[in-house]
Amino acid sequence: MSTNEAYACLDKLLANFGASRENGKSTIIFTNPVSPSFHGSKINLSLVGSIPSTACAVLASQIHESRTGQSQIITTDLSRGSSYIDPDEGMTPSLNGQEIPVDVVIGNPFLRNIFETKDGRFVVLSAVYVDLVYKWLTFLGCGPEEGDVRERVRRWESDTAKAGLPAALVHSEEEWAATPQGSYLHSKPIVPITKVNSTPPIPWPSQTTTSASTARPLQGIKVLCATHAIAGPSAGRTLAEHGASVLQIMFTHGFEHAFVYNNANLGCASARLNFHKVADVQRMWELIHDADVWVDSYRDGALAKFGFTDEKMTERNGKLIISHVRCFGYGSPWGDRAGFDMQGSAASGMMAYCGEGALKPKWPQASVINDYTTGFLGALAILSTLLRRSQEGGAYVLAPSLVGTAMSILKYFKATPSSSASPSPSSSLTILPSQPHAVPSPPYQISRQTALGYLRTWAPLPQLSLTPARYDPILLVPIGSSLPCFPGSEEGFKVESVEARSKKNLVGDVAVGVLRKLKQLKEMREELEGLGENECREFPEKLLLLG
Repeated sequence: MSTNEAYACLDKLLANFGASRENGKSTIIFTNPVSPSFHGSKINLSLVGSIPSTACAVLASQIHESRTGQSQIITTDLSRGSSYIDPDEGMTPSLNGQEIPVDVVIGNPFLRNIFETKDGRFVVLSAVYVDLVYKWLTFLGCGPEEGDVRERVRRWESDTAKAGLPAALVHSEEEWAATPQGSYLHSKPIVPITKVNSTPPIPWPSQTTTSASTARPLQGIKVLCATHAIAGPSAGRTLAEHGASVLQIMFTHGFEHAFVYNNANLGCASARLNFHKVADVQRMWELIHDADVWVDSYRDGALAKFGFTDEKMTERNGKLIISHVRCFGYGSPWGDRAGFDMQGSAASGMMAYCGEGALKPKWPQASVINDYTTGFLGALAILSTLLRRSQEGGAYVLAPSLVGTAMSILKYFKATPSSSASPSPSSSLTILPSQPHAVPSPPYQISRQTALGYLRTWAPLPQLSLTPARYDPILLVPIGSSLPCFPGSEEGFKVESVEARSKKNLVGDVAVGVLRKLKQLKEMREELEGLGENECREFPEKLLLLG
């Protein structure tokens, strides 16, 4: 791989978001390309880990230039890129010298497994949280031993091996393009962006620093995240790297793995709210009123049932940028289907491409190749929309998706022999002569004391000469330890007046719904087992939709 290939990929990616490095005067420098053959992967992992974050840095730099008039130099070491697809690829993040716990996942039969069905096809089922393990085992009617799960899945046709739980049939790229969902996504940009109302141009917030050289690109921009897992939170993390004030809201009784939270939520405040409490719903609306950006990554309806719909949010805040992170894409034919990173790889054709076709699929070498990449692409869409909003005003709805990300990786980042083709000349382009590195380099690292202990983790990849990407003033806080306020806006919030909801309400708030779903899954399994072979193939579509 040459640096020319990196510039060409950057230009194509920016163009997909309606952006260009020609829109600013900053200089972009790529160094130390890595030969794709080192990874033994059909995907250029170095570019996947480098280009989306560099594109974010380019737009952050253009925002800074529009606010201060100052351009800068952006340098990306391509040899470190593959380490930014997943922090565990290039280092082991730690707290007080101990690796971050991998809790309640050991022995989970649904991790990194591809299951064969009765008709010889393959499906990927996911249960990355313990409640999903309960649901899958209830639907399958077996225990957690992997062999038992495989035997149960082999009883069913591939189009019925789904229960509205995270699952996807392994497609080839051609098969996927022929589905209604694949055809829909092929007709859209990587992240569809829809303007939903008109306002005058929205000026940038006033900057409190007295010097343009110490200001940050997103200073004063408030980002409200109601997210979980990786793709949603890491979009907020990327915006925090460039100075945004990011608040992550988690349900009072919500769970997140430590190894997920500690990586995906760097730079963000973290508070808990319970939307079964009137006061907490009211507080969320106050935050929405003040926010510039909303990011959520729960399944359709999970937040809307509490009143947080696009229409009501933009009515409350006419300049809001709303980003709905989904597996298949908000507003798409399959927009209400559940899924995680691996469903994106299975459905899009990536597993078929990495293996020997849809009947001999293989996981991508980077196990969560879509998650953090979707975070960068989601942030890139937000950055491009912030620029657009400053010029033409409006509120917007964005629809990043894990499957859309996987499709973009297959489109832009397949490993190919090094090309000598050069991109068009540009004043913002610097090509440094360099030979491919023999091996990838580890990520940049940051080590600092936090409220959780002494943290050693990755630091941002792109190096910006004037506005370094960094986690400041927050590096990492414990889940739920922050006030429900944007960082820097805590003054005046009276936490002593907040009353907890009685735990007696937990059964009605949470448990009844979970138990009802388990009962429905059991009934569906029993109904399916009672069908004949022909009837089984036509089992109702509701199997795909029950969450």
